[in-house]
Amino acid sequence: MPNTMKVGTPILRVKNITRVMNFYQKYFSLQLNNNRHKYDSLGPAYELGFSRNSSTIPPLLILQHDPNARNESSDSAGLYHFAILVPDRKSLASTYLALKLSRTHFDGFADHLVSESLYLRDPEGNGIEIYHDRPAEMWPRDSEGSIVMDTLPLDLQSLVDEMDQNSSKKPTAFPSGAKIGHIHLRVTNLDRSILFYHDRLGLDITVNWKQMGAAFLSAGGYHHHIGMNTWHSLNGEGHIQGVRGLENFTITVPYKSFRALRDKIKPQYVPEWRQTAEGVDKNKFMVSDPDGIQIVVKAD
Repeated sequence: MPNTMKVGTPILRVKNITRVMNFYQKYFSLQLNNNRHKYDSLGPAYELGFSRNSSTIPPLLILQHDPNARNESSDSAGLYHFAILVPDRKSLASTYLALKLSRTHFDGFADHLVSESLYLRDPEGNGIEIYHDRPAEMWPRDSEGSIVMDTLPLDLQSLVDEMDQNSSKKPTAFPSGAKIGHIHLRVTNLDRSILFYHDRLGLDITVNWKQMGAAFLSAGGYHHHIGMNTWHSLNGEGHIQGVRGLENFTITVPYKSFRALRDKIKPQYVPEWRQTAEGVDKNKFMVSDPDGIQIVVKAD
């Protein structure tokens, strides 16, 4: 996997589009892009981002409305959370205070040594992490040079102290924008999923907490672009299309790498080419992981 790989927009299948749309627009200040796309036979999906001009800035999130979407089983594979990366600690502090003032419920907070994170859920239970990265030179490493991560309490007072206490400005969510930083998945067999994402997609294993049922993989030395765990899904049900939650997510790679990846994976793992109004889009393909979670690989 090339160092310049990027994890991009997740598509969420939602049942109550009004409620979920209002959540992201009201609390995250996301805008509804002017474009509408037909991602499957259900009809249009809705792009949400920090700009209405989706031709130059990709959406942060896409909501696919499905009024007949079924609930996921509690032990199934799927989305654990999608992670929104803000550019600095002050942006995280502003976002935290804005969400707190709006009485948004948080699931928790964590210091992961490489990053600091807020955790919450949208109205249909989709997990969300909002985080900032510490500078890479500050990431702790073990004696072999591997990245060390942990889950420690977040010092919220220190985070709030990033804000100018004398400012009359009301804190806002995502004051400097944001992007998708990583995707964390629920999987049913950790070894099998590591094999797919490492051997087939070519991601590096950065942290392997096999004994704790989790692993993290990345490209380009990042702490992780893909996280996975079996905390509630060990030997459970694979991901089924038509249920609420993650429909798919995107990986973007340079065109040369895209062609090599497509030629390597397509014979065994690509179930179908996604059709567009113009026909087959040869600059992207879809691949399913061992649990049936779909990944759209796009050429940059």
